[in-house]
Amino acid sequence: MYLKDLVDIQMGQSPDSKFYNYDKIGLPFYQGKADFGRINPTPKIWCSKSKKEAKPNDILISVRAPVGDLNINNEQSCIGRGLAAITCRPDVDMMYLYYYLKYLKPQLKHISTGSTFESINRTQLENLIINYKPYLEQIKISNILQVVERQIEVKENLLRLYDLLVKSRFIELFGDVVRNTLNWPLVKLSDIAEYRIGLTYKPEAVSNSGTAVLRSGNIQNSQLYYDDILYVNDKVDTKLLLKKHDILMCARNGSKSLVGKVALIEDEIVNTTYGAFMMAISSKYYVYLFEYFRSQAFRRHISVGSTTTINQVTTRMLNSIVIPLPDIDTVNRFNLYHSKINKLKFD
Repeated sequence: MYLKDLVDIQMGQSPDSKFYNYDKIGLPFYQGKADFGRINPTPKIWCSKSKKEAKPNDILISVRAPVGDLNINNEQSCIGRGLAAITCRPDVDMMYLYYYLKYLKPQLKHISTGSTFESINRTQLENLIINYKPYLEQIKISNILQVVERQIEVKENLLRLYDLLVKSRFIELFGDVVRNTLNWPLVKLSDIAEYRIGLTYKPEAVSNSGTAVLRSGNIQNSQLYYDDILYVNDKVDTKLLLKKHDILMCARNGSKSLVGKVALIEDEIVNTTYGAFMMAISSKYYVYLFEYFRSQAFRRHISVGSTTTINQVTTRMLNSIVIPLPDIDTVNRFNLYHSKINKLKFD
């Protein structure tokens, strides 16, 4: 069945900014994915006079880049043009539809339009095909998926604890790398690492097979994800092919918070390159540098002033970085600890 046969859809519309406030006057105002949490949105702005509203238990869907992200609205709220609110009819279980729309997210990204910012419109939403099942079967399926989601959340919390252990060990062995509290020798980053900007390709080079191109979206929580892989059929210079122990970094992005995010390539990788907004970094100190790039010390290096992170990391910026260089025995002790924690993560 078409989505329009199962729900009512309210496309968002932004009110005049003079009605915005931070004093919790009026309704919470959600503008897009930036307001989303794991399941429910978190209000940052309120609006004293709304144009379009979402009801409790409506499904909120992002209709502007990034397209297809979902949350469940938990109170009456105002929605801007980056969102749509989906109200289920009585014979549709809200959680079943929520999970089904999650399943359709790759399709939503595929049908989204716009040369600068991807977006989907009401008609595209309404014409999504939903695998409609009897109501009791919907509930049974959504209950199972909610149990799975809770298990995933427990696993993610455990992974965050492992990351804290690694960060704690990093400080224990290397000290505060900003103040160099353990008085290690100082070196330029360019003396111990090589970095390369990624592949520029033409739209006509995109293919269903060939050389895989990793992009910003392929780095999630400091891990590589292969859910949305692009391929090119161009010949790629061998120096742009990724190899084991390379660090892949997002060097440019429209979202400031994503600039500088990294993933370590821990296994052998073949016929894979990276896009022009990415950077690959090679060094025999790869684990030490990987954790350094994940630290607040590095965030401060790539920031302007004290709070505003710029939208790119350039080779010139990296060349300007001076960091402590621990002795190789200490680095190897950290490598071993890092490897043990990774084994626990994926066992």
